[in-house]
Formats: sequence, structure tokens, C-alpha cells
Amino acid sequence: MIKISVYRSPEQECEDINREGDYKEYEIPKQDQMTVLSALNYITENIDSSLVYYRSCRIGKCTGCLVEVNGQNKLACVTLLENEMKIGPAKKYKIIRDLMADFSSKIK
Repeated sequence: MIKISVYRSPEQECEDINREGDYKEYEIPKQDQMTVLSALNYITENIDSSLVYYRSCRIGKCTGCLVEVNGQNKLACVTLLENEMKIGPAKKYKIIRDLMADFSSKIK
């Protein structure tokens, strides 16, 4: 098993403009070559279907799955999962909800 912390927006908010959410810890089974995106998929399919994040190409081309991993922006689909990772919304973008960012609007 592996533990990761994932940013969650406040439940009552439609948009998390002020980044007022908190990190929630999840424990998931570790698999070889598991990516951050695979872990997020596991969480939505088996633990919490309300988690919001972007997934599309799964091969690092579209950049839609950009998230902050341990303080650095990375693509969830190609970043290998490690124990105790802290996964949040991409830095410098407005948060729509949870890990879903509005990439059309950078913030300072």
C-alpha cells in the first residue's frame, strides 16, 4: 500500500478561487510503473468518485493533467507515483475544483 495526499476543494464551493481547500490522505495499492494519473483513477473508481481532475491523452502530449507534485508542476500521466506524494492543483492557475485548473487564466 502507498499513501498520497490529494488537494480537495471545499464542498460548498463551485470554484475554489481562493485555494481554501485542504489535502486528504488516501491509501491505495502500489503497482509497478504506476503514475500519478493511475492513482487518481484508482481513487475515483474505488474510493471517492467526487474527485475532480483532468485526464485525456495519457501520454504526456496534451498537458491537461498538469498538477503540482511535491511543490513542482508535473504531468500526472507520466509522473511515476511514490509514497507520501503531495498532489495539488497546478501552481499559478485558477482552480476550478480539486485538481482541475483553468489553464486559460494564469494568476500572479
